[in-house]
Amino acid sequence: MLYQKNTFINLSRFRIFLILVVILFNFYLSFSHETNKEPSLINKKIIYIYGGCECHSTKESVDLFVPLLEKEGAIVQVHDNFKILEKSDVMAETDLIIQVYTDAFTPAENRMNDQQFRALQIVIINGTGLSGWHGGLGDLNRGNTRYQFLVGGQFVAHPGNHTDFEVVITDKSDYITKGIDDFQIKNTEQYYMMIDPNIKLLAVSELEKETYQKSDTLTLEQTKWINIDVENQIKGSDMPMIWKKNYGKGIIFYCSIGHNLYNFDTPELITMQMGGFRCALEGKYTKKEPTITPVYIK
Repeated sequence: MLYQKNTFINLSRFRIFLILVVILFNFYLSFSHETNKEPSLINKKIIYIYGGCECHSTKESVDLFVPLLEKEGAIVQVHDNFKILEKSDVMAETDLIIQVYTDAFTPAENRMNDQQFRALQIVIINGTGLSGWHGGLGDLNRGNTRYQFLVGGQFVAHPGNHTDFEVVITDKSDYITKGIDDFQIKNTEQYYMMIDPNIKLLAVSELEKETYQKSDTLTLEQTKWINIDVENQIKGSDMPMIWKKNYGKGIIFYCSIGHNLYNFDTPELITMQMGGFRCALEGKYTKKEPTITPVYIK
């Protein structure tokens, strides 16, 4: 009887051990699946805001990108103004805001107002992503430094106007740049920007041209027809072109290329932009990625 009792106890312990092993294994599989899960647009809610200066083909961009987003399973609302930002119930359910709105030459009443900007800040801090390209995101709210900090950079100039340049991938380990090599962009603006040094830099491009005619002397009369901000030694510098950053729980993805929509005929660029959309909407669902990069410390 004692032998049978001990055998029963041992079998019970073995069953408990097996149950614990199964539980731990399932937990490991679940954790492994979540940590290895790639970002997805399936059933994600996106607000697409376009408008302002048509110099950046903002309306046409809707026809290009919305079908691509919906093809991957996203639920997209399209708006031609910023009023949607004031609807807190809608924005709370939004995973990503795609902004393609340039306020240059745009009437003041159609620009993002202070209340709408504060609403944008709050929703991004709470985990909604923000993404866009060129002037649609990086040439807006010129007088609002908090907006510029949110984006991670602000347009200053486009040296050489339309030009050809090479885009150099600086971080090939990121999901957005995975499998993408350096590539060429033809006949478009190459942005010179003021940059937050704590962005996670993904790509740069060397500036090969000057913006304005240089002069050792500049007379008062010349200021009537020439921009006074004559650049000093920008040729040969590497300018950040594509990056992402954190803002609260939210993720920002920005690409400074895209003055012309035909730029997105370049396979590498459209691949990175779509990858940036997928990553930017993950703020509510993934652990925050460190992006602080103390570039001035060796």
